[in-house]
Amino acid sequence: MKVKSLTLGSLLVCSLFLSSCEDCDSPTVTEVTEADAEWLVYEDPKDTIRFVDEQANVIKYIRTSVRGGNVPGKDTSIDDECYKNLDTQVTVTIEDVKRKSPGLATYVLKRPDDLSIGLAVENRKTYDLDETKPTIEAEVNGKVYQNVFELTPAATNPTDVKRILFTKAEGFIRIEFNDNKFLDRQ
Repeated sequence: MKVKSLTLGSLLVCSLFLSSCEDCDSPTVTEVTEADAEWLVYEDPKDTIRFVDEQANVIKYIRTSVRGGNVPGKDTSIDDECYKNLDTQVTVTIEDVKRKSPGLATYVLKRPDDLSIGLAVENRKTYDLDETKPTIEAEVNGKVYQNVFELTPAATNPTDVKRILFTKAEGFIRIEFNDNKFLDRQ
């Protein structure tokens, strides 16, 4: 799996960095599993994701990056001389090929006892997805989706995200903004 090899590569770099500290024990590294990586959705670099906006324009998105790395674990600070544990974060970004619509990203942060899942909309915010929250059925562009996570963040500015519909299998299926603009999965 590509995400797994990226994560392993970042772990090797991190290990080399940390091995320079002679008085430190090797940190425990929490790795992202294949099941965790399923939340990233956009795995194949050849995937093309099409959305339709409020003016019926078809907008083509492609995967532009996969980034993975380690971050200091809970109860560890970047300022600590030695790290006892490291968590792993992986982010996948898709972008409009014409760069007119905001980029979208999914990420996972793996800790020993926890998996945080996040969605991001470029120049807006990052939104936490609670995988234990009940899902809904939603129709977008004439297609009915099951197991849809609905996020409705507090939105005050016209360009703020008002609502996100997301599935683990399909990724973003609808993004609504306060100014009545939207992106619907085609």
